[in-house]
Amino acid sequence: MEPRTLIEDMSPNGNLQAFVEQDDRVAHFYLWGGPESPFGTRVCWVRNLKPGYDDPAQIGEAMQAGTPPMLHKGACRHPSGAVPLVGERLRIVWFEEGDAAALLEDGELLAVIPGWSGDGGMRGYARDCTEPTSLCWPLAPALETLASRVRRAQAFWDSWSSETNPWTGMQDALIAAYGALGAYSNYYAIDGGKWPPKAMLRIPVGDSVVLVTLGISLRPQPKVEGAFEDPSPHRRIELGMCLGPPFATDEHVMRMARYISAQSDLPWTQFTWLGNGHTIACDVLPGGESGGFTSVVLLSSPAGVPNITLPRFRDDDVSVLWLVPITEAERLLAVEQGSAALAARLWSRGFNWAHRPRPSVA
Repeated sequence: MEPRTLIEDMSPNGNLQAFVEQDDRVAHFYLWGGPESPFGTRVCWVRNLKPGYDDPAQIGEAMQAGTPPMLHKGACRHPSGAVPLVGERLRIVWFEEGDAAALLEDGELLAVIPGWSGDGGMRGYARDCTEPTSLCWPLAPALETLASRVRRAQAFWDSWSSETNPWTGMQDALIAAYGALGAYSNYYAIDGGKWPPKAMLRIPVGDSVVLVTLGISLRPQPKVEGAFEDPSPHRRIELGMCLGPPFATDEHVMRMARYISAQSDLPWTQFTWLGNGHTIACDVLPGGESGGFTSVVLLSSPAGVPNITLPRFRDDDVSVLWLVPITEAERLLAVEQGSAALAARLWSRGFNWAHRPRPSVA
């Protein structure tokens, strides 16, 4: 019997597909990013419908033969097999990051493919698995934590169907916080009419122009949990940039606005995260046309930036990462010695958050 798809769903970010396939022997839960996606494919065993393998080595043999593998009996909650899954009883719930999902049967967790799937050989968690295997790990030890994550995620998705969705209050709160920079002159929608809503403010500050985003922080960034013991201060960000003279012109400002808009999706298209000290290539920087500035370094507290406290969202801090243009030599310095060393050189020579013509400090 060829595998049959019982349920499928597209991620809220629109770049991952979740589905369950079942034949007459076994059921698996999949997350699929497509042939061009850096995500690839992640698979978690869900249930054997017939007696499992006697020998765990048969798992590898089945995979080499291109056959969806069953789980060996010694790791099965139902060694002789369980009843087939029924699509109408299944539900998929996406985690807020959009790179992980849970499979529920009649409201009970069956399997979870978390954001850390693939790390350390772990593929996912399955309720009917009783010991760690190459196909899945037991759900029971992580059940309380994962069930809480699923409930929280479901509440988040449900909130978007209400009249007062999360964007309503967050938009006003962010605009008010950015008032510390001054009154904005322009408001640009940068979401292209797609979820999540995002915007950008243009704020004149003296002889400079500041661009800041609103709405990136509605989604927590993927992979932050693997980088910090406490991810809360790091997973929600906005982006900003200050253009000083002679770069504070409409041409340069709008060019950088388009670039920042494109980067606002980077964590969710590349399944990564942006944080203090990270660098991103940029080929549209003012002053970089002749080989000068080639990248930006993201800094949370560059010299000269006014104090801005953004509102917390869903119990997380929200921070602005400021784009500071750097040369290729400066980028290499940051790679070799750290971005803090590069920032120290910039500030010691009187350069600050406002992008102006300057020599390289590397």
